[in-house]
Amino acid sequence: MTKREERGRIPVRERELYWQEGVDAKRFFLCVRGKLWAVLAAAAAGALFAAALYAVVRQASAGPLQYRAQVLFSIGYDIRVEDETLKEFINEYNAYTWGDMMKSDRVILPVMEAVPEADREQIEASVSTEIASDPEFLMASFTTEDEELSNRIAVAYIGAMAAFGETMQGRGLTGIEAWKTVPAEPVVPENRALYAAELGAILGLLAGALGLAGWYVLDDSVLLESDLKRRYRLPVFGYRTKVPEARWEAALNANLTWWASREAFREVLLEDLLGEDVDYETLREVPALVVIDWGTPCLRRLSPVLETLSLQGVEVMGAIIAEADNRFLRLYYGRPLKKRGPVPDPEDSADFTDPLDPKDSEGSLEDLT
Repeated sequence: MTKREERGRIPVRERELYWQEGVDAKRFFLCVRGKLWAVLAAAAAGALFAAALYAVVRQASAGPLQYRAQVLFSIGYDIRVEDETLKEFINEYNAYTWGDMMKSDRVILPVMEAVPEADREQIEASVSTEIASDPEFLMASFTTEDEELSNRIAVAYIGAMAAFGETMQGRGLTGIEAWKTVPAEPVVPENRALYAAELGAILGLLAGALGLAGWYVLDDSVLLESDLKRRYRLPVFGYRTKVPEARWEAALNANLTWWASREAFREVLLEDLLGEDVDYETLREVPALVVIDWGTPCLRRLSPVLETLSLQGVEVMGAIIAEADNRFLRLYYGRPLKKRGPVPDPEDSADFTDPLDPKDSEGSLEDLT
C-alpha cells in the first residue's frame, strides 16, 4: 500500500494538534460577517423580552393604589452654634432614628386619639422618615390606601410632634414645627422598564455572540484548501469558482496538466459517490480526484465517503473545491495568488509523515466521524 493510498489516515498526534490549533481570525470574520445581524437581533429580542417581563411582573406585584402625604418638620436645637457639643448632640439625635421616635408612645398616642378610625399598626406602617442633609430638617411621609386618611394622619402628627418638642425644651430642643405640608397624592412606582431593557439587550448581545461563536466551532464546512489538508491530509488541486476567474483557473489547470503528464486519474463528483449505485470496480482502475462543492459539511457528507473509498481500496489522490465563492476567496487571499507550481507528491516530500511509521500512532477517518 502506497503512502498516497494511506492518505486520510491521520496519526493521533497530528489529530490532537489539529484540535489545538488557534482560530483562523480571517476565516472566522469572513464566516460570521454575514451573520452579525443575528447578534443584533438577539440583543433586540433580549431587550423586548426583559422589558415585557418587567412590565408583567410590575403589574402583577402592584398592590392597591396608595396615597402619600408629606410634612417637612423643622427641629430647633437648644445649643449655641459655638458649643463644642453641638455636633455630637445632633448626631446623637440623628442616630436615634426619628422614625422609631415617631412610633413611640409619647408621639403616637396623641395621633391615635386624633385618628380613631386607624389602629396603631396601620399608623406605624404608614410612617416613613428621611433625614435631610441639614439635620435641622426632617421629612416625614404618611402613606395609606385612603387619601383622606393619609391627610388626617399627617395633620395629627403635626400636632403630636409639636407637643413632643415642647416636652423636650431645656433638654436639647427648643421645639418642632411643620415648615411645609404636601397633601396626599397617588404614589406612582418608579418605572424601570428602560433599565430592564438595557440589561436584556446586554444579555441578549452576549448570548448572540456566544451562539455565533458556538456555531462557528461546530461548523465543519469545506471553505478553504486548509480545511481538507488539516482534516484529511488531502491535497487540494485548486478552486473552481461560481464565476470563472482567471487566477483560480490558471492554478487549477497547471496542477491538473502536470499530474496528467505523470499518471492517469479520474475526476469524481462527491454527489455521485453519495448514491447507492457507485461503481467501485471502475473507481479502482485509476486514482480518483474528488470534486467537492464549496460549503460541504465534512462529518456528515465527506468523511463517510472517504472512509468508504478507503475500505473499497479506491485511491484518492486529492480534491478540487468547486462552486467556490469568489468574494470569499478574494477577501481571504487578498491579492492574486503568486504563480504556483504543481501540487507536490507526498512521496517526494522529505517532510511527509509516514502513517505507518512506528513512532506515530495510527488513526483513521472513522475516529473523526
